[in-house]
Parts: sequence; structure tokens; C-alpha cells
Amino acid sequence: MAISLFGKKGQSSGDEGGGDDGATGAATSPWSPQPEKAQVFFDRARTVHDTANYEYAMTLWLQGLRLDPSNMTALEAFFDSAANFNAKQEKSRGPTKDQVGAIEKKGPLDKYLVNILHWGTKPTTDWVAGLRAMDEAAKFDLNEPAYWIGEKVMNIAMNDPKAKKDHFLKMMELFRKIGAPDLAVRSGERALQADPKDAKLVNTIRNLSAEATMSRGGYSKTGQEGGYRANIRDHGKQQDLVDSDQVIKTEAAMERLIAAATDDYKSRPTDPNAIQKLGKLLLERGTPEDEKTVIRLYKKGHEDTQSYRFKALAGDIQMRIARRRLRAREQKWRADPENAQLREQFEKGQRQVLEFERDEFKERVANYPTDLRLKFELGIRHYQLGDYDEAIQQFQLAQGASGIGTIVLSYLGRCFEALGWVDEAEGTFRRAIEEHGSDADDTATELRYGLLKSLQSKAEQQRDLQAAEEALRLASGIAIKQIGFRDVRERRTTLQDLVKALRQEAKSSG
Repeated sequence: MAISLFGKKGQSSGDEGGGDDGATGAATSPWSPQPEKAQVFFDRARTVHDTANYEYAMTLWLQGLRLDPSNMTALEAFFDSAANFNAKQEKSRGPTKDQVGAIEKKGPLDKYLVNILHWGTKPTTDWVAGLRAMDEAAKFDLNEPAYWIGEKVMNIAMNDPKAKKDHFLKMMELFRKIGAPDLAVRSGERALQADPKDAKLVNTIRNLSAEATMSRGGYSKTGQEGGYRANIRDHGKQQDLVDSDQVIKTEAAMERLIAAATDDYKSRPTDPNAIQKLGKLLLERGTPEDEKTVIRLYKKGHEDTQSYRFKALAGDIQMRIARRRLRAREQKWRADPENAQLREQFEKGQRQVLEFERDEFKERVANYPTDLRLKFELGIRHYQLGDYDEAIQQFQLAQGASGIGTIVLSYLGRCFEALGWVDEAEGTFRRAIEEHGSDADDTATELRYGLLKSLQSKAEQQRDLQAAEEALRLASGIAIKQIGFRDVRERRTTLQDLVKALRQEAKSSG
């Protein structure tokens, strides 16, 4: 049967889902880049971002960056997800406990990633975390990420009256280390404003200015090798700068790269690296026809190599396309909310997308039975489709997934509540709140709201005054911090009436 949101329905496909093995992949000395494994996380992050689960998308971007830390596209995408995550917060609260738990390991790059996470969730107020991230990046010769981070941190710090001389001296040192003397001069000059009599600093800035003058020619030669990238790359390998290294590729450069990758693929069509390289470039160009081409490329790659990863990657692209089309339907309906036909089209399309994604993740789980995150994703689709028994089974299996344990419990509690199992729902939400620990982030609010609802149901069904009173306290606590959260205002009013009624019942029966 054809599904209109997908075009012709092809074979089900899934995500490689490398599980926690991939997430901790920093290797020996000091890290070993694994771009193919990283791409699994990046593709999943894009899919999750498109579903507006920005908190989880941020975690996935960072898990991929642990494997491919020089990937600038992924670094910028992380901050895009972070910006959307921050926009949903009343105020900047920093990362959630689940995010920190998923990233804070013991690998060589983890200080870098944790500081990126902290800075990303508090971009203007915790720029010092960004400076620490720049420092860590420079230690591992991640010069391009260090430059990108450092430039943004410097601009924020220059507008912060709390920034100190030592901060700008550190920036100067790091910019000099990564071969960006222009920015080193700017940082040094700002440090000098705090201490104009520092003769040693004056001399350092003079020397840096000379370095900047000598290298500045490279900055103005558009269309040629050079520019800041030629200065911040491995100084012994500047001559190796080619089109594929550019963050923003010109149209002509992209055409050359795709043509070369196509020829390479034709010469060895069963080589996974050739398939992956061509697919990545086509997706980077990103036209609708490119997406269709990559789907065919990856499906053929699966047939030729018997590597399920390619079928998974094709499925990820199909899901992204379907979600985009669904959003377009939703926007049309939202613009004309009284139009019953538009609403019906959106709701029908929404179910089609969820059913497609359910089938995708069902196949992924079958191919990667030890990946608990895939079980969680499958459980979400069952839950959203109203298949609560199936969802419970997947969530129970996924409880041990690293970094998302409390989120899994939250969904498990919702399933019990939907089935009317109020005691099980209450117990699950209490456990999730205890394990989560923090009470200051969105996840904590969701968990307290879930407990509130289960206690309200218990109070209404069992005429339990104690449950009603606790639910009212929870509703009041949420309302004090976030009056617009869901229907908490209405629930608070309902619970006030329920408590009064139950107290009267208790008084009458006593």
C-alpha cells in the first residue's frame, strides 16, 4: 500500500544503533576518529531533532562528536538543537542530569564534550565553559572547532563586565596556539585594557600583530587555498587543504567533490567507504533529488554488502522526509484550524508516519537486540499509537539504557496510567523522580506532572483524600514555577474541589 507522506513505500529500514559501545568510542592515543560510527549518531540526532526532542538530540550529537570530534557540521548542529532546547526553558538551567550522565565518562575527550554541553545550555552566562571547551579542543589539535568556539566565546566575553584579564590572556594564548594571530591580538588588546602598564603584554601583542600581518594575505584570497583554515590546520600539512576540508563549500567545489565521489563509487560499488562518502556528500548538498538518490544508493549498498547499516541509513532519510511533509500538513491545518478536512489529513498522515517509524524501529531492534535505545524508540512509537501493552514491554527492556533511564520510566508510567493501572503508574513515577534527583529541569517537571496525574486518578477512583492532597501540592508547586505548563492551572482548580469534597465525605462518614 502506498503511503502518501513517503512516496512509494520501500522496504522497512532502520538505524545501525551502535548502542553504548559506539558512544564511548574514544580510543587510545589520545583519540581515534571513527567517522562511520559517528555518522550513526549524527543521523539519529537529526531524526530526533526533527521530532522536537531537542534534549535527546543534543546528547546524540555529542556522542557522535566523541567519535568524530573534528566534524564541524555536527558541532554546529549540536548548538542548533541546544538553541531550540533553551527556547523551551523559562530560564537557562544548564544540562539535565540525563544529558550529563550520558556524556560524563572517562574518555580523553569527555572534558571537552561536557564543557560543550554546559556552554550550549547556558550560552551567554556560562561562556567560561566555552573557554574550557576551547582549551580542551586545542590540547587535541582540534584547531577548527577551537577557532569556531573561541571566536564566539570571545565576542560574548567582551560584552560581559565580569570577564577578567586572565580570561582574555587565556584566549590570546589559545588563539596563538591554533594559529589565529588576528584573534589573539584582539584578545590581548582587551586584556591590556584591564592593565595598560603590562609591558610584557604590550610586547606580546606587538609580536602577535606582526604574525597576523604576515599571515593576513591568506585571509583575503577567496577561492584559493588559505584563509584562516590554512592557518589553523595542522601547520605541517597546510598544502593538503582541499575542497573536502571546507566547512562552507562553494557550489563548484561541491560539484567537483560529488563527481569525484561518484567516479570512486563506480570503480568500487561494493566498498562501504565509497558508498558512505558519496551518500554523505549528496546529503550535504541536500536537494530533494539528492535525498532520493541516497535512499537508492544505501538500499543498493545493503543488497551488495549485506551490511544492515545502509538499510538503516536509508530508513533514517525516509523518516526525515516523512516528518517534513507531516509538518507541512500541520502548518496548513494550524493556519485554518476550523477546516475539518485539513485536520483529518494531518491526523491520518500522523498515524501513517508513526506506523512507518514503528516498523522501522521494530526491524532495528531485531537486528540490534542489545541496543536498549532502539527498544526505547520502538516503545515511544507504540505508545504514540496507543499500543500500550507493546510499549510497556519495550520500556521495561530499555530501563537500563545509559543516560535516559528516567525518561524511559516516565513513558512507562504514562503507559500504566493510560491502562488505568494507577498504583503501578504512581510507583513508577515515584521511582523516576527519585532516580532523576534534580527538580529544576524540564524532565523533573514532566515527572512531577506524571505523578500528579496518577495520584489524581487514584483519588478520583478510590476516593483517596491523601492522594488528592498530595496531587494538589504537586499541582501548586508546578504552577508556582510554571503556570502555563500543560493544564496544571485547570488541574489545580479541579483538585481543590476534589480535596474539599473528599474532606467533606470523610467528615460525614466519621
